[in-house]
Amino acid sequence: MKKFFVCAVVAVVIALHSAALADEPRPFAHPDRIHYDGHCLTIDGKDVFLFSGSFHYFRCPKELWPERFQTIKNAGFNCVETYAAWNWSEREMPASVEDLSKIDVHDLDDWLTMAEQFGFYVIVRPGPYICAEWDGGGYPQWLVAEKMPATPLRSSGWLRSDDPDYLAWSKHWYDGVLPVVARHQITRKQPGQPGVVLVQIENEYDYVKVPDAIKITHLTALANDAKADGIDVPLITCLTKQIRGIQAGPLRGVFDCTNFYPRWNIEKDMGGKSASLRKQQPDAPMMTTELQGGWFAQVGGKLSEQQDGVTASQIQNITLYAIQCGDTAFNYYMVFGGTNFDDWAGRNLITSYDYNAPIRENGGIGDRYQRVWAIGHMLQEHGPRLARAETVAIDGQTSSPGVEFAERKAADGSRYIFVRTEKRAGPIQGTAHVKEKDAAGPELVFDYQLEPFGSEILYLPPGENDAKNGQWLPKPAPPIERPTEGLSSPVAITDAQRSADVLPTKWTALKPGQKVEDFGVFDRHFIYYRVPSSGGGSFSVTLDKGDGVIALADNKLISGSKNQFTPPADAQQVVLLYENAGQLNFGAVSGLERLNGIETIKAGEADPPLEFAVGDRDRGLQFSSATAPAIGDWQNVAIAKDADPAPEALLTWYRLTFALPEKNPAVWVPWQLHLEATGNGFLYLNGHCLGRYWQAGPQHDFYLPECWLNFGPGQSNVVALNLRPVNKGVTLQAAVVEPSVAFAEKRQQSTP
Repeated sequence: MKKFFVCAVVAVVIALHSAALADEPRPFAHPDRIHYDGHCLTIDGKDVFLFSGSFHYFRCPKELWPERFQTIKNAGFNCVETYAAWNWSEREMPASVEDLSKIDVHDLDDWLTMAEQFGFYVIVRPGPYICAEWDGGGYPQWLVAEKMPATPLRSSGWLRSDDPDYLAWSKHWYDGVLPVVARHQITRKQPGQPGVVLVQIENEYDYVKVPDAIKITHLTALANDAKADGIDVPLITCLTKQIRGIQAGPLRGVFDCTNFYPRWNIEKDMGGKSASLRKQQPDAPMMTTELQGGWFAQVGGKLSEQQDGVTASQIQNITLYAIQCGDTAFNYYMVFGGTNFDDWAGRNLITSYDYNAPIRENGGIGDRYQRVWAIGHMLQEHGPRLARAETVAIDGQTSSPGVEFAERKAADGSRYIFVRTEKRAGPIQGTAHVKEKDAAGPELVFDYQLEPFGSEILYLPPGENDAKNGQWLPKPAPPIERPTEGLSSPVAITDAQRSADVLPTKWTALKPGQKVEDFGVFDRHFIYYRVPSSGGGSFSVTLDKGDGVIALADNKLISGSKNQFTPPADAQQVVLLYENAGQLNFGAVSGLERLNGIETIKAGEADPPLEFAVGDRDRGLQFSSATAPAIGDWQNVAIAKDADPAPEALLTWYRLTFALPEKNPAVWVPWQLHLEATGNGFLYLNGHCLGRYWQAGPQHDFYLPECWLNFGPGQSNVVALNLRPVNKGVTLQAAVVEPSVAFAEKRQQSTP
């Protein structure tokens, strides 16, 4: 038999690090309500294993929140987490740093209220920087374009730094959002009531390469601002190593957490980092703010569900390994991903934020949900014991290579033997011989069976030394009841109305040095530009890599190379259409500071007179309403694979109508639009902007929120789509509205 010396990665007992503890104790504003130590959070006198999942209120229509909360609750979660996106809540530029009148966080307030109604603890992460694959990482475009100091304090950038102007604007955001969060803290409620238990400042600061002193000044300011705005539950950071060594001062009340997205490389990625966190921060609980719940999808890449390393067995393996390493609080990012509606996706990210999360973009569930359901129900029973369990060093033997063992023992003597493998070729079974190294008890002998990349726990009650009397955890979730009848048929849309976009009538002159943000253009929709032309001279356009621009003269597209265009000699005017691929959400601080629109347009070496116009979003909302369009030359066209390209235009509109049958009260099923087209553009449904269509894919199926659809006799629905040509002209080749039958269930919408 092959012998292994096996112990958990985090094998360092807290007591061995007592000498490393800071002289100043951890400060707690209300220790009787919430405090923590090196094991876990203690809330209202009870040790709590925090089982949490991310659910962003801004990625889901409010009408669907109750259903999503209920699905999370059904899986045994006791906590939910959300970012608070600054740019979502303050879309207009305020008059000054003291002006909070443009901040609207009513939806966050409502979401927090509903989370409490469902009995959840809540983690809130208000940034100011949130990443989140969200436009600009949450920074408003007006902040980036209009508030940058003339002479930033740091050459590396003013955002995410100790620049006084940035700190003042960060306080501005905190002053607007945190008093609302503060009202929802458990410390403002009666004991035993749910509410906010943790608030995060900053986000993944380790990725910013600036000196520690800059980070400490910045973080100290955020912590002080949070306290001044009424936050008195514990503060946290994630991937911010500077916090781990703090021994005194305002940051002593903050503890750091980890984030993990290892796919298949769980032990390699998590083991050492978990051990480092425990060693560097022995007096705070082990917590993972982002435990891989899936992964996002990029333009031209693979959909989340098509990606490697985000399977049902992987989410169980990563979760049990986190518990094995000592985590007593973790949050799946995401438990429900949702949708990047309108233009809110980060740069080069698709509309769907499905994430292959346990709860899918459309609210459906599958095998990954069943795994977290099983873990959640396991933690409902065993979480309080695991919250104070200790790692026990063991010797183990097994006949099967690639199988590892670890043990955690609770204060009452309960034993949890972790059995796992990272081999994926096939199932593994064998017999294990396990003995605690420093105990005189008998050797445990048990048989195990693991699925490919499997992980399980053998639980032994206090005083039990016979493995045959143990239980294997987590216990499987019940099957999902799928209907076999009563499902609606797909609705194929075979024709549409089509019109070239009518050029704007309202144009604004741009003087040298001016930018579109100076005129309140902060979104990522199309922007028109026009310049006079004479003599056939060429134009050169400078814009960020990944953005797009096309040009039109005399109703003909002008072919261009490397953004240089030569109009016909007799052309009087050139009109350009600029496409913004979105604002970066991650990377160097300088990348977060990019401006909107075309950088420069040159006629030779000269700067020609320049005007711009916007408005495609307003048209899309109107064109997707039941009212017939007031502008445009609309023609009926067929939707087909071999459809002729639309006439040359900067932007072409399609308008599609369809009807849906009455809902079947015995069957829940989400709906989607399958779309195949050439060109890039935006998609609208019944007066709502669904998001962006990219010719490069990979997304061709768009979730249609049921609260935005009209069902039953006499009801109609309208989809509007605008497309700008990329390299294949503009065509609409297929459009089918269909039930997502793979997620259909025998269930109805639930309420708290």
